Amino acid sequence: MAHSLERDEQSVLDMTSTEAREFLLKPESYCNIDFPPYFRFSRMLSNVSRVVGRAELRGMQKQNPRNCEGVNYPLLTNKDGRHAWRPLQLIHPALYVSLVNHITTKTHWKVIRARFSEFQSLNNFKCLSIPVRSRTTRKDKAAQILHWWQGIEQGAIELALDYAYVLHADITDCYAAIYTHSVAWALHGKAAAKVNRTDMSLIGNLIDDHIQDMRHGQTNGIPQGSVLMDLVSEMVLGYADLELSERLTKNGITDYVVLRYRDDSRIFVSNPQSGEAILKTLTEVMIDLGLKLNTAKTTGSQSVVSSSLKKDKLAWLRTRQSDRDIQKHLLVIHAHGVDYPNAGSLVVALARYHERLSKIKKLRNALPLISFVVDIAYNSPRTFPVCAAIISNVLSGVKTKKERIHLIQKIHSKLSQLPNTGHMEVWLQRISYPYNEVDPKNWTTS
Repeated sequence: MAHSLERDEQSVLDMTSTEAREFLLKPESYCNIDFPPYFRFSRMLSNVSRVVGRAELRGMQKQNPRNCEGVNYPLLTNKDGRHAWRPLQLIHPALYVSLVNHITTKTHWKVIRARFSEFQSLNNFKCLSIPVRSRTTRKDKAAQILHWWQGIEQGAIELALDYAYVLHADITDCYAAIYTHSVAWALHGKAAAKVNRTDMSLIGNLIDDHIQDMRHGQTNGIPQGSVLMDLVSEMVLGYADLELSERLTKNGITDYVVLRYRDDSRIFVSNPQSGEAILKTLTEVMIDLGLKLNTAKTTGSQSVVSSSLKKDKLAWLRTRQSDRDIQKHLLVIHAHGVDYPNAGSLVVALARYHERLSKIKKLRNALPLISFVVDIAYNSPRTFPVCAAIISNVLSGVKTKKERIHLIQKIHSKLSQLPNTGHMEVWLQRISYPYNEVDPKNWTTS
């Protein structure tokens, strides 16, 4: 399986500087937020790339972008159906292209690849979240998810043969908390970066400078929502791996394995005492970088195999997953969503339900189906994209256009009760898109 994955995908770090630039300027890399298919960024990126070229952006600007608010386009997404939220951003295309240009010069790309080679040479650490390009018809994002499944879930199960204990560690609001100066520390070493903090020949300083331009001069937080920033976060997190490895070696702790996917680490040890010592050291490393562990998501288990699978996935595997009746099938999924809101297994179950629904030519009793799906979306905002697809499908079975528009307004009225729903509004627009009588700005018939 591993050999097949190697053929089907390519790490960005295995690319030449030219290939990396081409990869990072793909629309799918510029924005990896789930948007309806009519959101296309290819023309914008190609036009901006043509205008900017390889020129120094600073010489083309009348005003320093960091002196302006709202340079990037922010989009809030609800995380739990209540008051937790995640800020996503579409980076200003000129700043995005400029940063990609700097990162992918031959000199800078060589520095970046060399530094990542140091991170990846750590015997006890394995990072599975380096951005990849699909070599098949599968999208890059799907290839990345498959990479996670193969490396993290399956890898964890295999490590159960060697280790008796596993700890899960997660960083609180990782992207929003990353200190921009730490990018230069990560790429050039903390001491050297501090001495040369104004040297713009260092790619770490250029990345730091561009991110501050995007964020009104702020030095805390990087924009989330692009493959480029996923790569930048890996610079800092890879540096954290290196620091943790060196400190553990000094403390004589060598019998462990860490599997990391972005800010989520699984630490495999032979006894809980070693695990606690590693967590303590990890906490110290994170403090030095301005980050902290999420205590609610930091857990330990002696059952390595069962803890390698998410609880919601195990529960879904143990339950009845379908029903011959289309409405009862949805009820089964709804019940799972009540027990495990926002779960990945819930998204998968809804996607399969949508596939089934798409094959049915004539639907009856559309209103109950819509009610169930809206309730799922209300309590699990992560499911907005697939729920929108299901609702659009079901709406096609409603007899009249007037009824459809009335239902769309009721759906909006229900979901608008949620706070921080900018991402949801995009998908509500997708539902109403075929019915031009609905004004997505105020959701009234015109």
